[in-house]
Amino acid sequence: METFNQRRISDVSFVVDKNLNVFEGNRSFLRLFSVTDPHLHLAHYMDEADRRNFSHYLEHFPEGQEGSASVASQNPYFIVSIKPKETSPSLSCLLYVARREDGLFKIDVKELSYSKVLLDRALLESREYRSLLQNFDAYYYVFDGAKFTLKNTKDATSLFEGSAEDFEDYFSNNFQLSHTNEDTKAQLTSMIVDSLKFTANKIYKLLKTDKELVTVHTVRTSTRSTSLIIGSIATGGSGEQLVQNLYSEDKDGLTGLYNKKSITELAIQKVNEAKNPVSLIVMDVDKFKECNDTYGHAFGDKVLIAVSNCIKDAIKGIGIGGRIGGDEFLIVLDKTEEEDIRTVARNIRTGLQWSITAVDPANVVTCSMGIARHPLNAKNYDDLFKIADKCLYIAKNKGRNCYIIYKPEMHDPVIIHNEKNANEVATGEYFGKSAMMEVEIFTLINDGKIEEAVKKLVDYIQMNSVSVYDLTSSMYKKFERIFYSEKKPLNHKNWTEKSDFRQEYFASDGYHSNYFKYFNDNDFLHLDNTAVLDTIDQSKYEMYKTNDIASTLEVLAHGNGAKTRILVCYDLFKPSRTFPKEKIIFAIAAARLIALKLD
Repeated sequence: METFNQRRISDVSFVVDKNLNVFEGNRSFLRLFSVTDPHLHLAHYMDEADRRNFSHYLEHFPEGQEGSASVASQNPYFIVSIKPKETSPSLSCLLYVARREDGLFKIDVKELSYSKVLLDRALLESREYRSLLQNFDAYYYVFDGAKFTLKNTKDATSLFEGSAEDFEDYFSNNFQLSHTNEDTKAQLTSMIVDSLKFTANKIYKLLKTDKELVTVHTVRTSTRSTSLIIGSIATGGSGEQLVQNLYSEDKDGLTGLYNKKSITELAIQKVNEAKNPVSLIVMDVDKFKECNDTYGHAFGDKVLIAVSNCIKDAIKGIGIGGRIGGDEFLIVLDKTEEEDIRTVARNIRTGLQWSITAVDPANVVTCSMGIARHPLNAKNYDDLFKIADKCLYIAKNKGRNCYIIYKPEMHDPVIIHNEKNANEVATGEYFGKSAMMEVEIFTLINDGKIEEAVKKLVDYIQMNSVSVYDLTSSMYKKFERIFYSEKKPLNHKNWTEKSDFRQEYFASDGYHSNYFKYFNDNDFLHLDNTAVLDTIDQSKYEMYKTNDIASTLEVLAHGNGAKTRILVCYDLFKPSRTFPKEKIIFAIAAARLIALKLD
């Protein structure tokens, strides 16, 4: 159900008569109704009851100057619902009314009640539109469903505005296209027809009379009021090189993908030179070093081959991929629509999980990806790669086994936060703060203040909950939660405390051997993303999934002489996130110290 937020918009104003005919309207009024002429009949945008009530209100509004006794006796505020477009929701408006000397009414809109969902979407669309235009070359055209407009990118000057037929003629003459080249004529016609059908992500290469090229690529985007086709127009390059590859075809010996030099050259050619709309995917294998250390380099090579095969299958016919490092890959995808990108990313992730499945879920092979789009996010290869690489870092921190498609309003604050953390690490501030907090937690445990220590652990390790279970009885028949602290996630308004799902699972598990079967030789289980269990243990996976546990660290700790056994569980609700290594070490140490203190 959509929620409505009151948003103050003090610059929307207009002038009406008592019959609701609008005579004047400022710029914000024109934007609200998506019109260029303010002369409209306001009654058409209101329901019948509001129309009658507001007309009656204006009919009986006292005459006189604002501030006079007669005017003061009338409440100048009136609430009415207005629907600016048939496809938009009704907006509850708080109007401030003042009668002018000429008998007309000056209306100031004090507040508008917007649908938050629609408003956020509109702001995102407008932001994407502005970002898109910043990354274009000298010219671009816009089709808004009614007319074509050709503009200069530098100052957004309109060079042409009119119908499809007139635009085709103007475009041909303005860019001096060859009228004798049949392919160019067909490409131009196809560009116009595709735009009229709102078909985007197309590339058109048109030959000029001087044998140079005009390259146009189209994308589909939106503003607050309408869907648009935007065509980015680049000039330059020889028509004789249309089919010539400007990159080396050297391949990586192990994977069969392009090597770093080749894939980089191709990406630069597509982005910087051909100005093609592409998505850049920077990807690496999660915990590849641990995988090599655990299973050997032969298994590591097998993983890299499996990754490359999954990439090839997912991008066949719509992009190419290359290996740019040990376990790092770069994909140049000839798609920029978000759903197309998601399909490719999902196919790579799921394909890899089914191709390589280890016995130990902590070492199930997964991958993380950062994705940026040209020209939406950047206008050159270097900037595009940097954005995708930063998104890969976000995906790693989020818990791995995921992909991040860059959206500035969502990810720029995260990038800034990550850079701030990196600065704190570089200056030593991070380690100083951490050391003081760890001393405080260890002191609480040593003083027997376990409950306070557990609460501190939630904040310090940045968990949503920490649970301590008593497993002292023989055969683990006793499984009792003795300490628990929970921090509600910010994105859950109606969050309620989780039930003790582990105790329920444990009670149904016979002699309980299954619960600990994935713990390693050091008596702990660490899952950055519990989704890795989906392919190897449905029962355990459902336990975590049902209770929104996305990441977990579970430590089985012993007291002196193994008389005391406890299980300490550090849980993170959705979304998943990577636990820093230094926090894992401290969490294990804290669990073992608690066991010693409880002995």
